[in-house]
Amino acid sequence: MTNERDMPAGQADKETPRACCASAPPTADPSGDGSGSTPWDRMAVSREVSTFERIRWGAISAIPTFALHFFTHPYIAGADRADALAVARRLYDKRGIHSTIDVLGEAVENPEATAEALEEYLRLIDDVGRSEHISISTKLSALGQGIDRELCDRNVETLLNHAAKYDLFVRYDMEDHTTIDETLRTYQRFIGKFPKTGIVLQSMLFRTPKDYAAVAQLRPNVRGVIGIYREPPEVAYTDKPTMKKHLLKLFEQMWANGSYVAIATHDREVVRSALEMAKKMGKTTADYEVQMLLGVPLNNFQDDLVARGIKVRLYVPYGKHWAAYCRRRLNANPNIAALALRNMFRVGQ
Repeated sequence: MTNERDMPAGQADKETPRACCASAPPTADPSGDGSGSTPWDRMAVSREVSTFERIRWGAISAIPTFALHFFTHPYIAGADRADALAVARRLYDKRGIHSTIDVLGEAVENPEATAEALEEYLRLIDDVGRSEHISISTKLSALGQGIDRELCDRNVETLLNHAAKYDLFVRYDMEDHTTIDETLRTYQRFIGKFPKTGIVLQSMLFRTPKDYAAVAQLRPNVRGVIGIYREPPEVAYTDKPTMKKHLLKLFEQMWANGSYVAIATHDREVVRSALEMAKKMGKTTADYEVQMLLGVPLNNFQDDLVARGIKVRLYVPYGKHWAAYCRRRLNANPNIAALALRNMFRVGQ
């Protein structure tokens, strides 16, 4: 559901407003057609990427859209708001499962594209209305994080003001490690005025315990994940067992501080271990929930959790940029393709 410098996040507020260069997405592909399309519609390629990465992206770009849809449609609600809302309501009405809805699109490069993203979020919030089973997820790079800090802050404040009218919870999805400082700064700037907001922290990154410590006094609502982005070994663990071990350590750190925790993983043993840890620490179902991606075939496991009184929430993405989103996810983590193939043969586990 998302991912992840050593400067404490709180120091960012002391800086003068500036363009968010450190968090900027890769520059536009110079071979673009000049149509004004954004990175939502194509993959931006920087001069620094390796030949292998260019070949891999070329192969991913060549996947026909119909083939991409065949593999990925279980994980995407659809192209329109109505699709996502129908999925979210069906999940709750039929299975008692909550949702967090995300508008697909990130790493935009111009203010017009951020305005488009913001407008879609505002319409989504209006359509959701006052709901106890739907929350909102947003990627700050869709709202201008990689363009200009002041632009992003204006867009975020507009979104949060609108969500507050309906008492809706908003979570800032975390992207790759270059965006973390800015995302935590945004969270810290607005949490006082908008308490119904949360963040995401990734156990694969070395820096994550310090990142949590930097905001611990706020007792943040945190979605704890392993992380989906392909990060360099200089900043991240490279083996899954270590990532899982550190995810459980992260849950322990957060619960010890009184945070509400979203246990976000598809690994059933990690979920079971986390729930057992919560019990030993005196936590109740009011202190956590379990989150997973839409389409992952763990229905029986999810339904069992719901039957035990544990809140389960699925990540429900939608939008017209679904194909570009899926290609970026494949590029960020090629293992997703293998996971999708395995999931085709696992039903309701």
